[in-house]
Amino acid sequence: MSPSMPDASQSQNPVTYQVVPLDEGHIPALLALFEQSVRQAGPEHYSPEQVERWAQGARHPGLVTQLREHHGWVIEQAPEQAGTQMAEQGTKPITPLGFVTLSQDGHLSLLYVSADHQRQGLGSRLLETAMQAARRLGLRLLTTEASTFSLGLFLRHGFEQTGLETVERGGVSFIRHRLHCRLPS
Repeated sequence: MSPSMPDASQSQNPVTYQVVPLDEGHIPALLALFEQSVRQAGPEHYSPEQVERWAQGARHPGLVTQLREHHGWVIEQAPEQAGTQMAEQGTKPITPLGFVTLSQDGHLSLLYVSADHQRQGLGSRLLETAMQAARRLGLRLLTTEASTFSLGLFLRHGFEQTGLETVERGGVSFIRHRLHCRLPS
């Protein structure tokens, strides 16, 4: 488990986040987070038709397969600060704020942060966690296809654009940014 990180924007009562391995219990909440993130953040860069098709991906069985089969991490509010009845009962609340997945061959296929928690460093924390894990796995190259709204995050972490690609989802076309990052030995 990765160490917790305080949210600098909350100076009086800092919120602490923790990154934990993705497990089966997270999956329903991650599907909802995926859809919510796309529907709320997508309209800034995509047409209503594109947002709708992309959000429908939350119901595609391939998404659940990726969550189960790839290495994955979830960032969540630390249980001691979640303030839920579950925490009082001593059980861990599942309140994911974001997630990332990494395949065995070094492909980052999913990196999403709740629309309510974007631009707070959570995406960076998730990406750094995946990059550290990739180095531990002996990977030397990471690849991904980034949306327009996540492109800047990857570029800030040393990814380089290798091209653009057009993909189609249910008759709706999307442009994605193909990226790679060479990891230090």
